[in-house]
Amino acid sequence: MDNLSVVMVSASFHPYVGGAERQALELSAALRGRRVRVRVLTRRRHGLPAWDVVRGVPVERLWCAGGGVFNSLTFLFSLWFWLLRRAKEYTVIHVHLAGSPALAATMAGRLLGKKVVVKLGGGKGIGELAVSAGTVMGRLKLKALAWFKPEFVVVTKDLVPECGKYLGPVCVSHRPNGVDTGKYKPVDGEAKKAARQRLGWPGGLGFLYAGRLSWEKQLPVFLHAWCEMAVDKDCFVAFVGDGPKGPELEALKAKSPLAERIFIHPAMTDVAEAYAAADVFVLPSVSEGLSNALLEAMASGLAVLGSRVGGTAEAVEEGREGLLFAPEDGAEMREKLGRFLGEPGLAGRMGAAAREKAVREFDMACVAKGYEELYAA
Repeated sequence: MDNLSVVMVSASFHPYVGGAERQALELSAALRGRRVRVRVLTRRRHGLPAWDVVRGVPVERLWCAGGGVFNSLTFLFSLWFWLLRRAKEYTVIHVHLAGSPALAATMAGRLLGKKVVVKLGGGKGIGELAVSAGTVMGRLKLKALAWFKPEFVVVTKDLVPECGKYLGPVCVSHRPNGVDTGKYKPVDGEAKKAARQRLGWPGGLGFLYAGRLSWEKQLPVFLHAWCEMAVDKDCFVAFVGDGPKGPELEALKAKSPLAERIFIHPAMTDVAEAYAAADVFVLPSVSEGLSNALLEAMASGLAVLGSRVGGTAEAVEEGREGLLFAPEDGAEMREKLGRFLGEPGLAGRMGAAAREKAVREFDMACVAKGYEELYAA
């Protein structure tokens, strides 16, 4: 659409990359591929230029100073003045996460008559809304955002009623995260074998978790279950990522008689090789949004073994793309894990179905088209 110009606002951006920042970059690049004018506004960090181009996307890093709250406030004012001063250069403001930048963006949008989209982060009960509602300042922020009436976007349907609970009668759209299905794709047997050799992984059925090693992922619980079920089985398990549960996983590995088949790696710059070397992606979270890693794994042709929550339950059809269990239900987790270990070919069949669904429903080009329609509505 020739008259559509979008400003993406993200407090952090490449090369400081988390889940929200990755989606902001991928969506921006995909929209530019659809001839939508897009630029990113983010905080200026030490050592990075004020102006940049990342994967064809113009990036402006706005002035801010100090640290902590003062840094957030100075970035908020820099953003506010930029949006007012450059109002003729854009038609839509898209804010990634509902932090303080969202306040500046929604205020500017209300004053200027611009459409503002605020994409909420996190899963049900542990995401931005629930966390913000737990503090006085957070509740004030939510009230202000609700009063300015942007269009809120959630990536899982179970967050829609949570929006009603914490924000009241606001406009909420459901838009999934997207994945580059050209970058993340299945490999043949020889390429899988080569990837395992490079990573130091053995043969057999490969289970993989990639992402932050945080408490809500329940990774030590899964590792306990895997160690019980994997005795005398031709398989291995790998964890790729950083986080507070890393030391606990290392301690469990050290005590396990299966230690030589347990692999714990720090976060990888390019995790595609880990997906290529695995067969089953593991996501045993107690709460989940729509995980970037889940979509990348599905696009890479991995079956899914995960908890029946949030975006995982929406993306994975039980018995087709993967097997799901109730969160924190150790018995059901072991049952589903046992099926993968005991049924040859099951992971391959489900992985092929996962790839099909990723291409059909989560390809970033399709997701970008949906956002383009949302902006123009």
